[in-house]
Amino acid sequence: MCRERIILLLVAVAAAIPTGLTTRQSAQRVALTGFSIVSSSRGFVHVGGDVDHPGMYPLAANMVTVSVIKMAVPRGPLKNVVPAALAAQYLKNGDDVRLVIGGNGQGRVTVGSMPPSEKIVLGIPLDINAMGVADFVLVPGIGPKTAERIVEYRQNNGGSMAPEELLNVAGIGEKKYKSIQKYF
Repeated sequence: MCRERIILLLVAVAAAIPTGLTTRQSAQRVALTGFSIVSSSRGFVHVGGDVDHPGMYPLAANMVTVSVIKMAVPRGPLKNVVPAALAAQYLKNGDDVRLVIGGNGQGRVTVGSMPPSEKIVLGIPLDINAMGVADFVLVPGIGPKTAERIVEYRQNNGGSMAPEELLNVAGIGEKKYKSIQKYF
């Protein structure tokens, strides 16, 4: 009787080994698949407002507004919320999507830009032509006086500038420019 139990136990172990290896390999494939999805991200989009899961979402290629809102789980029926033109709008790195649902169930979606402070943390390039003094001060290496000079230079030169033109601003030399150019 004892010999029969040992044989039965060995047969059970032998049968379980291939199942255990298959499960382990499947888990490894799932982990690699998850990693490849994250690494293929083309940036980040922030979703907020009347959604159950506000926050940052990785931006995949050809992602549109309605898809990121669905990921964040809206607090109402989506058909009453997103106009067709906006639903199909392609998102770009650094976009900020806001969903607001009114008391009547009608919703409004706006797509703007993340604040510079969030873009800096995420490594998203800043738009030098959309920044104010307070935004420039957030960039490491730029103080209040230099920020004022940058905005003044931009205003005096047609209202827009290329990042290379920072070298023309008093207080920004070659060394400082090299340390801040990565933010633009």
